[in-house]
Amino acid sequence: MKRIDVRNSDLLGEKGKKFTLSRKVKVGVIIAATIVGIYGLSEMNKNNDYNNPPASIDQYEEVSLEDPIEVSLNNINEMNIIINDNDCSDTFMEAIYNKLENDGINFTAAKNSKNIDIDNSVVITLDQQYISGPGMIVIAPYDNNRKGNSDALALACDTAFYEKGFLANGVECGIRGYRENSDGTILERIPTKTEDSIDSDKNVSFVTIAFGTDNTNSDLVVSSIENALARYYSFIKTNNIGEDLIYRSTKEDTIESICVKYGTNENNLRTINNIQTDNLPVNSTIKNPAVQVIREFNRTVPVDMYIEKTKWSK
Repeated sequence: MKRIDVRNSDLLGEKGKKFTLSRKVKVGVIIAATIVGIYGLSEMNKNNDYNNPPASIDQYEEVSLEDPIEVSLNNINEMNIIINDNDCSDTFMEAIYNKLENDGINFTAAKNSKNIDIDNSVVITLDQQYISGPGMIVIAPYDNNRKGNSDALALACDTAFYEKGFLANGVECGIRGYRENSDGTILERIPTKTEDSIDSDKNVSFVTIAFGTDNTNSDLVVSSIENALARYYSFIKTNNIGEDLIYRSTKEDTIESICVKYGTNENNLRTINNIQTDNLPVNSTIKNPAVQVIREFNRTVPVDMYIEKTKWSK
C-alpha cells in the first residue's frame, strides 16, 4: 500500500504523487501522531444566544489521537459537493476537476458562483484573485445568522490545507474589499461573491479558499480538499451541527459578552483568538475556544479516506 507524504517542507513546487490503488485504498496524508491525549468535545449548545451558552471547555472528555479519522469515499459522496471556480485559471481548474474525478469524488462544477444556491449542498469556492504570493486564506461567512455548517467547513479546510503544507493565514469572516463607506473610507470586510450568491435562508455550507498566485500545485490542492471533506463529514456526523464555531464581532459585542456566548473565560477567548486589546474590534473573526479540542479540527490528527474496491469509481 502506497501513501502520499505531503508535509510542510518543499511542497508547493512538487507534483503530487499518484495514488496506488489496492483492496483498501487510502488517500491523503497519514501523519504520525503520538500524543498522550486531548480534551474532546462532548456537547455544545444548539442555541446561539447569550442566555443559554455551551458547556465550558473544561468539561470536555479526554479522547485519543492515536487513530486517524476514518471516512470512506462513499461517505464523502453522500454530500452534494459543488466545486466553484471564481477567477482561477482554466488550466488550474481543469487539472483539479480531472484529479477529483480520477479519485472518485462526485461533484458538480460551477463557475463564478452561478447555480450554487442549492439546499443541502457543500460549496467549495477556489479563488486566485483575492491575495497574491505563496499564502492562502480560508474565508468563512460574513453573516453570523446563516443556515448550514459553514463554520465547520471553514475550520476543516483551514486544518487540511495547513496539514498539507500550505502557508495558511487563518480564517476570515468575509473579505477585505474596496467599497467606499459613507465617511470616505474604503477598506472594510464584505461578503464574498459566493456568499452574495446564496440566500441566507438556504441550508448551504460554503467556504472560499483564496490562493496566492504562487499556489499552482493542483494535486496538492485536491489532496487538501479531500482531507477537508473527510474532516467536515466526520464532524457533522458526530457532533451537534449548526454550531456557532466562528463569529464575526459587531459593534454591540464585548469580550465579556462573547465569553458568555461561548461559555468560556476571558483567558481562553483571548488565547485562541490572539486578542491583545481591551476592547473587541468590530468585524473581528472570533473562534469558539471549543474549536481547539474538536478532533476534526486538530492539525495533529491524521485523516484516512478509503474505498473498499480495487479501483476508484464515481
